[in-house]
Amino acid sequence: MEKLLLLPLALLLFCCNGSHQTTSNQEQVAQSDTQAQQTPIEQGISGKVLWQAGNQMPSPDAPPRKGRGVQRTVYIYKLTNGSQATTTDGVFHANIQTDLVTEVETDADGNFAVRLEPGVYSLFTKEEKGLYANLFDGENNIYPVEVQEGQVTHVEFLINYEASY
Repeated sequence: MEKLLLLPLALLLFCCNGSHQTTSNQEQVAQSDTQAQQTPIEQGISGKVLWQAGNQMPSPDAPPRKGRGVQRTVYIYKLTNGSQATTTDGVFHANIQTDLVTEVETDADGNFAVRLEPGVYSLFTKEEKGLYANLFDGENNIYPVEVQEGQVTHVEFLINYEASY
């Protein structure tokens, strides 16, 4: 008798699961499309673009805020020295005299990944006042990022021109 009761129960479960199968298949296709757009790279730059604005003064009552991911276009140029661009307000750049290698759109959370050949590059984001980059090395190179053979360099690109510290 137990075997007879289990068979209809098994069929019922199979039928119910089957009705949800279409949704699962659609979700799987959507997930695979998203994964295809975010295919992991084996060499290049990956990272996140973060927006930070407002009062960032340290407070014992509140932990420091990291910023939130934002959608932007990231422009990747060959290594650019400060003397190879016109800079306004110390962080907005125009008339860049080095070659644009590529550009990549971040997702809604600010994540991006781009395959690049080994070398040193300068990163910028597109803002209303121009191309933005706020990091310089000791030789005045603008936001330098090195890509090594077979490696992915991870960056957190912080946009904070509307923040006060």
